[in-house]
Amino acid sequence: MDNNVNQPVCVDEDEIDLRELFATIWKHKIFIAIFVFIVTSLTVIYALSKPNEYKISTILAPQEASKSASLGGLASLAGMAGINIGGSSGVTPDIAFQELLKNYTFMKEFIIKRKIDKKLLDSNLKKDYIFALNYDGIYKFLHSDKKSKTKSKKIDFYLNIYKPLVDNLDISTDKKTGLITIDFTHSSRKFAYYVLTSFLEDGTKFLVNKNLEDINSQIEKYQKELAKTNNIELKAELAKLITSLIKQKVYINSSKYYKVKVVTAPYIPDVKDKAKPKRGLIIIVAFITSFILAIFLVFFIEFIKGTKEEDKK
Repeated sequence: MDNNVNQPVCVDEDEIDLRELFATIWKHKIFIAIFVFIVTSLTVIYALSKPNEYKISTILAPQEASKSASLGGLASLAGMAGINIGGSSGVTPDIAFQELLKNYTFMKEFIIKRKIDKKLLDSNLKKDYIFALNYDGIYKFLHSDKKSKTKSKKIDFYLNIYKPLVDNLDISTDKKTGLITIDFTHSSRKFAYYVLTSFLEDGTKFLVNKNLEDINSQIEKYQKELAKTNNIELKAELAKLITSLIKQKVYINSSKYYKVKVVTAPYIPDVKDKAKPKRGLIIIVAFITSFILAIFLVFFIEFIKGTKEEDKK
């Protein structure tokens, strides 16, 4: 009964022969070396053709609205009148600036007013570009015929000016600290600084004016109500409400930029302080990837050859 218990079970399994794998790799070592060399060389050329990009940034801290005296029944009074106290004061500065980026009308006016479109298309802008090893020969070779093309082709404002500008302008908020970071990335450090500071200035003017319009409109409505009523208590409440709105006007105009304090002012970084490209990392990744891909191709070629030989048999 126990005769079959200890008998070995024969199972057909495909075992991987490491020596055969290494032999296959060694057999095609020249192909692997050439493939890796070509891919890595092209990557080096690409990395050298890209100018440095610099990130100009500013860190802002939202201002806390100064608390006015207790308004008692003003909130309910404003609600009954169908008016919101403080206009758009509930919108945080980061959201306000982000909405401006999405506002095509504002951004178009901003770009034209500040002549950013002309600066972007000006060939002199490239004089500020900085390359690895201070060599710009590859970049000039690859972009040599672009001048004639841009002259003959009509520039699409949305695709060539607005979209690249908005994509490089980034606004983020630290959830823990509440600090707002606004930055702009470009190959020209001076141009990046100009765009960021101009956006902050023009954006602040736009938002402040919009808030002031709302507040002035509310003040005007309350003043009309104040002139109509003969109720002494209601007059006192309306006077307090008008005073509160006037305080908000002072608060909105009290900071350099819209409802924020400047923690770190924007500045032009050092030449070595580039944001990208990470040339060393790009080349290393290309080398490793090309090596793995070359080995995969070698085994794939051997597999195809083996299949053909079996078909012949």
